[in-house]
Amino acid sequence: MILVTGANGQLGRRIVEQLLVRRGSASGIAASVRYPARAADLAERGIAVRQADFDRPADLAAAFTGVDKLILVSTDGPKEVRIGRHRKAIEAARAAGVGHILYTSLIDVAADSPADLAAVHRATEADLAASGVKFTALRNPLYADFLPMTVGAALATGVFQLPAGRGRASFVSRVELAEAAAAAALAPALARQVYQLTGQATHDYHEVAAAVARATGRTVRYQPIGEDAYAEELEASGLPGWLASSMTNIYAAVAAGHFDKASNDFATLVGHPPRPLACLAQELFGRR
Repeated sequence: MILVTGANGQLGRRIVEQLLVRRGSASGIAASVRYPARAADLAERGIAVRQADFDRPADLAAAFTGVDKLILVSTDGPKEVRIGRHRKAIEAARAAGVGHILYTSLIDVAADSPADLAAVHRATEADLAASGVKFTALRNPLYADFLPMTVGAALATGVFQLPAGRGRASFVSRVELAEAAAAAALAPALARQVYQLTGQATHDYHEVAAAVARATGRTVRYQPIGEDAYAEELEASGLPGWLASSMTNIYAAVAAGHFDKASNDFATLVGHPPRPLACLAQELFGRR
């Protein structure tokens, strides 16, 4: 049995959908969620829905019973909270006899990265290695899905600001990353322990602005901004301090070159590369 954690979340739900597409039926697919009532539609389609709360280890032990492969979708929250939740899930998986954990990690796990998320995923990968359970790290790049939030204001003002300097990154949609996760879980064997699920090219945000401008026919310009000023803007908009800091320092990691990575690992798993930036920009912004 393959179980997907966080199956009511935006990535987890898409992974379940991709497993259904690739397998052709709900047989052998399970989903763990904090609130089962919100996954009633999955249960109606034959998915085994199990209740699991990462803050309640007893729930996890029951949810992971009989699971051969666990797709551990990273959680939300402050850095130390996320690390603790992942650790509890790994411990429960080991105790339940799970044979293989596939973890949705991040391409930046560097010890010198300024990103809180890098620290989260670095710690979790270390916990996986120490657990003795077979694991695969599926290292995701920046979600393309966030580009409308990042760039959206520029459609009215003509400019968007980020503390990313001239750093480069690739962008892949959640749907495509879910497809890669499902392909990895259903593969009879995996050639390596780490897959870098990047796009085939990286771009700075000046190039992102140009792609959005072409898709919309509007003037769009990227303007670098300091980290402190950006964090203050986010907090002023109502975000809690930990989230404003996390969103800021991930762009600082982009500026420092930690996301300037491209590989063919996505195509190795899925059979084709993810969509390029021009296609993503057209899909996300072309109708606006």
